Amino acid sequence: MPCPPILDVTVANIVKLAEAYRVGAIVEAEHVVDIYLACFNGYEERSIALDMLLRELSRPERRAHNRGGLFEQVEIYIDRRHRIMALDFQ
Repeated sequence: MPCPPILDVTVANIVKLAEAYRVGAIVEAEHVVDIYLACFNGYEERSIALDMLLRELSRPERRAHNRGGLFEQVEIYIDRRHRIMALDFQ
């Protein structure tokens, strides 16, 4: 699976899903995060990539598009991915 222009595309896709405010958007957003994460190798790269994604999603101009709490759900998912990665890469 080819990697998109990574962070910008990932954030844009999550913002679109948040704006759509529909059932199932969180599952789609989790899939977007997984595709993004697959573009990186090893624990350190993936951890940095997830931190960058969290930082982008926390920007006020991004938060303005957060309908229905999707960003918060994505943040919970990212936190869970961090914990899973820590276990997998031990």
